[in-house]
Amino acid sequence: MKYSFIKNGIEVNDKSEFNPKHILECGQVFRYQSERLGYKIWTKNSVCYLICKKGHDIISTNNREEFVHFFDLDRNYSEIKERLSEYPFMQNAIEHGYGIRILNQDPFEMVLSFILSSNNNIPRIKGIIERLCERSGGTTDCGFQFPSPDQLKNKSISFFQDLGAGYRAKYLYNTVDAINNGFSLDIQGMTTMDARKHLMRLTGVGRKVADCVLLFGYHKTDVFPTDTWIDKIFVELFGENNFTREQKADYLSDYYGELSGYAQQYLFYKRRSGNKIKIDCISED
Repeated sequence: MKYSFIKNGIEVNDKSEFNPKHILECGQVFRYQSERLGYKIWTKNSVCYLICKKGHDIISTNNREEFVHFFDLDRNYSEIKERLSEYPFMQNAIEHGYGIRILNQDPFEMVLSFILSSNNNIPRIKGIIERLCERSGGTTDCGFQFPSPDQLKNKSISFFQDLGAGYRAKYLYNTVDAINNGFSLDIQGMTTMDARKHLMRLTGVGRKVADCVLLFGYHKTDVFPTDTWIDKIFVELFGENNFTREQKADYLSDYYGELSGYAQQYLFYKRRSGNKIKIDCISED
């Protein structure tokens, strides 16, 4: 990945491996907004302006190392795409979402965000999260931070209901309470299976939410988060709709192995963009 440090930011020089639209619209991140020249993006404690230019992009920030990590800039996605291209029906999806990168995000933010994602749509999720930050997060020169567990310690269920969380308000309340009372999110060293089981002890965290947290909060790429979009892809590719969602997730993660998370993002982005996955490249071998 070609990038260089410049004054007050990072210059990214490889459009084939870094496309802001692809990165931000593949379902992995909620705290961003479109700006005249690009995007404004928040992490847990920082903000950057992503300025889109012809031939290159500028990540404008005073925290360069943090955003190198956040955008996963030191990982070779060309190699990942080359390996994935050997799988049937992946080439077309990769060509469509060629600039996707899996972000390294805060686990606590991912837990709350993906609890909110259940039976919800992205604009509504973004709105609830923004209200959560405005009403309980710290402030910076560039907006509100995502709140810490401690900042949410004394919030009631009605607080979360007033954000528009609906039935998920109780899930958020119970999850925050559990974390403030010793439930650990320090699970990077666990196996994926053990980490998933651990997360699923939280109220409102099922298989799909846990896998999203593992992928986007811990970069465990051997998971394949499976939602309604992946359900559609599964039926279109395999002509099979008798599997449970968990069975589909198991099958796909076994099939793609350590590349599962990357495959999921390319396929999800392609299908969510309104394009069916082409299957004319499936081998007969």
